[in-house]
Amino acid sequence: MTEQNTLRQADNEVVVEGILQEVNLEERETNGGRKFIGGEINIEVADGEIHTFRVFSFKNKKDGTESGIYKGLLTVKDEYVSTAKVGKESADKVRVTAGQLGVNDYVGGDGQIKTYPELSTNFINRVQANDEYSPKAEFEVELVVQALIEETDKDGEETGRIKLKGFVPQYGGRIAPLEFVAEGEGAEYIRDTYEKGNTVKIYGDIVNKVEITKTQQEVGFGKPKEKVKRNFTREYLITGGSEPYEEENVNTYDLKVIKKALTEREVFLEGLLQKAEEKAKGKKAAPKKEEKKGFGSKPSEKKAPTIEIDDDDLPF
Repeated sequence: MTEQNTLRQADNEVVVEGILQEVNLEERETNGGRKFIGGEINIEVADGEIHTFRVFSFKNKKDGTESGIYKGLLTVKDEYVSTAKVGKESADKVRVTAGQLGVNDYVGGDGQIKTYPELSTNFINRVQANDEYSPKAEFEVELVVQALIEETDKDGEETGRIKLKGFVPQYGGRIAPLEFVAEGEGAEYIRDTYEKGNTVKIYGDIVNKVEITKTQQEVGFGKPKEKVKRNFTREYLITGGSEPYEEENVNTYDLKVIKKALTEREVFLEGLLQKAEEKAKGKKAAPKKEEKKGFGSKPSEKKAPTIEIDDDDLPF
């Protein structure tokens, strides 16, 4: 294993192609007055299968010039047409080729850290009329194996599939804990070949869909009552992968560096908790402003939107 002092960013690519379902982007600014654009876009790959991407870019780069990424996202916001605006038949077909797998960490209403997988990108392009259009949602990513776990159903019975938990090193020395699943021959190969601490590259399909089942309930009289059941499936399904990297491979991760990154992640999460607690205390301590009601009340002035976030905490 090659000696590493810093955490190499893993190969991490998401490719999604589909119909632009919805655009939720806003131009805002940090507490320090730095302007940015951010939000989410939804892409529909198939009926009932929609993938959400987080996007973000500052307006200006550190040298003061305007960011090309910012201008591109502004074009998406102002010019791209979505299903939500014009219907599916007239909406733009789009392609993301530089997306990434990651996680979203935040403090929930119960005061506990929540960590959910998420997709991010800053590059969304229209599929041109002369381009081949092939709806898909795929990933390819390097990771360090954390654990292999047999999947069980709600009754505790093994399904034959296997869960692969792993750590994906990201930009800036951060690390994302993610879970994948494999079935059939892929599950057998992973059981027989992968071990905790291995560096591997896997690829597969991003599954995020809802299946709706409608049934009629018989009643004593009148019109039968319709019961709607929604079954949500969200997973990263492995369809192929490499052999474990050899120990002398320059791309094999040093587990000491991984452990250091995990320690730094714990410090980061603790910081999120402290900020949430301080914010909650501040709200409780803040005195209530006297409300003016009735005839002659002066309307409140609207201010430009700001967001409570430090420049150093932003993702890109």
